[in-house]
Amino acid sequence: MKKPFLRVTKWLADIPVEATCIACAGVQFRVNSTAHRPHREAYQRLLQLEFDRHVRATHAASQPAEPSEGESHE
Repeated sequence: MKKPFLRVTKWLADIPVEATCIACAGVQFRVNSTAHRPHREAYQRLLQLEFDRHVRATHAASQPAEPSEGESHE
């Protein structure tokens, strides 16, 4: 089984707006902002939070340990 990993699939210039879990077919994460101007760090953080929730809910049994605070899945 593939290790869960967040892969950005759609960009708005240098801002990630859509991503997938490479271990799950059809699982997508999208960021929609209520602000007028997108903010790259906020979008990255929101995609990562959605992915982390997905990993806890779907891949928890196959994951040996939670990633450390400074670790990134990009």
